[in-house]
Amino acid sequence: MKCVVGYEATPQGIDAINLGIDIARAMNIDLEIVLVLRRHDIFSHEYPPTGTVDDVLLNQAFRWLHGALDQIPEDIKARAHVYSGTSTAEGLSRAAKDMAAEMIVVGGASSSPFKRHRLGTIAQDLLFGATVPIALSPRGYLSTPINRINCAVGTRPGAGSLVETGIVLSKRAQLPLRLVALMSEEEGVDAQQRAIDNAHAVVARVIKDEPAPEFDIEVSASNLSSVAWNPGDLMFVGSSRVAEKQTVFAGSVAMRLLKTLSIPLVVVPREYHMRQVVT
Repeated sequence: MKCVVGYEATPQGIDAINLGIDIARAMNIDLEIVLVLRRHDIFSHEYPPTGTVDDVLLNQAFRWLHGALDQIPEDIKARAHVYSGTSTAEGLSRAAKDMAAEMIVVGGASSSPFKRHRLGTIAQDLLFGATVPIALSPRGYLSTPINRINCAVGTRPGAGSLVETGIVLSKRAQLPLRLVALMSEEEGVDAQQRAIDNAHAVVARVIKDEPAPEFDIEVSASNLSSVAWNPGDLMFVGSSRVAEKQTVFAGSVAMRLLKTLSIPLVVVPREYHMRQVVT
């Protein structure tokens, strides 16, 4: 499994690097650090030098990438690439496809409040059309060992592929998995129990044909303001039901989480099935 990190020589690029390091270490995966040089025309492969101005830009890009690689700990495998694209999001998506990566990590907007999320142009574009999960780091994110996977399962059926992704990654990282059924403030005890029962039913369907995970799966139901988060939590949420299959489309739940969370958030494409890679 590979993870593309969208890098730029900014604090937001450092945030993405830090989250990429934590994900790589937890999941035992390789990092592909990608810097995109924007152009009006599209190259099908990595950025080729085509003249004096391009050479200057390319040399600067490689200097930035050398600086990025210097931040990667020795226990993590990482490579650096320069891509060209009409937009940074387009270049990152193409890089992920070329490298068969199963996740893209990016930082937020420079205007984000400290330790909070606010979507920049790159994240905004990726959250409405990417074909792999998009991991978002809050502003000022410092490397923190991931110690729990969380999935927002909602209160209605339909979260099977998201739970499957959570189980695959939890197995891979040998981390506990928590399924959180997010309730509205108005819903009562009966709705809470239905949400918990639905989450248990989703788990039963997902693991029916697979060996039982070697860790506990916690299920809870609560309104968003009451959910307790710990340092080292990584949150996954599915895409809107209106999204095309295998495509990210951040819905209302994802946007609510972005306004509230101070931990990293991963938005997963609709009906996405992560490969169960064995290392």
